[in-house]
Parts: sequence; C-alpha cells; structure tokens
Amino acid sequence: MKQFDLKWISTTLFVTCGTIVALRLPFMKYAFPGFVIAHAVLIEYFWKIHPNRPLLLQNIYFFFINIIATYMWLIKG
Repeated sequence: MKQFDLKWISTTLFVTCGTIVALRLPFMKYAFPGFVIAHAVLIEYFWKIHPNRPLLLQNIYFFFINIIATYMWLIKG
C-alpha cells in the first residue's frame, strides 16, 4: 500500500472515531477499536515507511491507551 493511502486511512479513522466520541453517540464504544487500528497503521508508517521516532513513540503510547479503552468499553462493559 502506498504511503499516501496509509496516512489517509488513519486520518479518516481518527476523524470519524473522534467525532463519534465527541458527540457521545450511543455506539461510541465501537470507536475505540477504530483508534487502535489508526494508531497501528501509523506505527507501521513511522517505523518502516517514513522513520520518525517521536511520532512512532507517540503512536505506540496512544495505541496502548486505546487498547485499555477498548477493553474497558467493549470487554469489561
């Protein structure tokens, strides 16, 4: 997949999921896996395609924060 596609996939997921959470829509718990996917895409991007250590570390951190949020909202209930 091209660099352009990877960035736009994560951007679309962030905007969509962020809007869902901000509006506190009834299905907002399903936005957190979207954040996880978006951060995973950017981890791949900042590690292999366009190395950038600060942004890589930032996305790793938020990846794990959103894993916890996914667990709290979807699994634990």
